[in-house]
Amino acid sequence: MKRRNIFLLFFLLIVKMVSASSNDSISTTYKNGIFTTFCRVHVDASDSVCLEVTKAYDHQMRYNLDGLFNWALKGMNMRMEKKEIIMFNFKSTSFNKETLVLRSTGDIIVPGIITVPNVYVDCKLWSTQENKVNNTVNMNMVKSNGFVKNLSNAFVVRQIKGKGNYFELITDVRFGWFFNIFITKKQYKASMEWRLQRFIHNLRDEAERRENSLSAVKTHGNKQLKNSATKQL
Repeated sequence: MKRRNIFLLFFLLIVKMVSASSNDSISTTYKNGIFTTFCRVHVDASDSVCLEVTKAYDHQMRYNLDGLFNWALKGMNMRMEKKEIIMFNFKSTSFNKETLVLRSTGDIIVPGIITVPNVYVDCKLWSTQENKVNNTVNMNMVKSNGFVKNLSNAFVVRQIKGKGNYFELITDVRFGWFFNIFITKKQYKASMEWRLQRFIHNLRDEAERRENSLSAVKTHGNKQLKNSATKQL
């Protein structure tokens, strides 16, 4: 009997893993000098929680960069935590409410080749909401620099009726002529793609953490009500 239960538990775990992987995807294409990466993950969280996480990312990207490193940018090696093909030191952001332009500043290092300090990227940052659930945070580069010639990024929350939500991330990058010389698709995957995937996984993990916390509070509250009613009887 015990062996059958263990087998059943193992089977259910495998089914869950296969189901999750079929809902998750990442791919990168290269055409006309542009790298395009698409990431999608299934999020087991309510519509309201997913929207809260989107708004938290949007707000902290504008006004609290250090706060983002605690969750959305966690583990992305954006502050020179380890040596790679291309190293980043993401220093600061500033947001102009009138123009909607977000300026991100940091250092770009190609070990043994070049270090470019205080590179800034100006992107227009805005959000759109189709309905109560589907929401998109957009960033489009408005001025090129030596590192990046063009950049656009869209983070999308997409509702799946009765099955949670999808988080999707669509990113287009065209590097400046110098960096474009040696950044192959393989090197792009090693330096950029995994970061985009880690980012969307971080947002998913935060949404599911919040959902689990709400469920725990609700369960605890129901137990207290039940115990109180029992005592009164």
